[in-house]
Amino acid sequence: MENLQVARCFSVLDGRSRSYVLEACRPLEITYSEYVLLLRLFDCEGASQEELSRVLQTDKSAVARTLKLLEQKGFIRREKDAQDRRIKRIRLTEYGRMQHPFLMAVMNSWVNYLIDTLSPQDISCVERNFRTLAERSAKADFQELIAKAMH
Repeated sequence: MENLQVARCFSVLDGRSRSYVLEACRPLEITYSEYVLLLRLFDCEGASQEELSRVLQTDKSAVARTLKLLEQKGFIRREKDAQDRRIKRIRLTEYGRMQHPFLMAVMNSWVNYLIDTLSPQDISCVERNFRTLAERSAKADFQELIAKAMH
């Protein structure tokens, strides 16, 4: 498969995944970014905004905006850190915690739909290689790659 085709496939998969999550989460009135952040909070509740930004590999200001919206919607609350009062720890509210089964079901339903026609060997290959691609993308030096592309 040529690189342009691979890029198109990634684009379609990303776009359709976002659309599915938005549609499925319409009853909760949350965006795709809010959905992703909530899923991460289930794993690392009590993280700071900076820690969440690092884990999600997202701009701190984008995380701050998303947290503000989640707080306004009653999913999270911010608590001052016991050791460093400048740091605010992000905690799920009871309402936020109650959404975990639904949000996981949204993800599981989509992934199960996508892999439904794949063999167990192909599923294993996709999981392994997606993980490898994600890890490699996390290590990418964008400036170096851009410089190579320009030469």
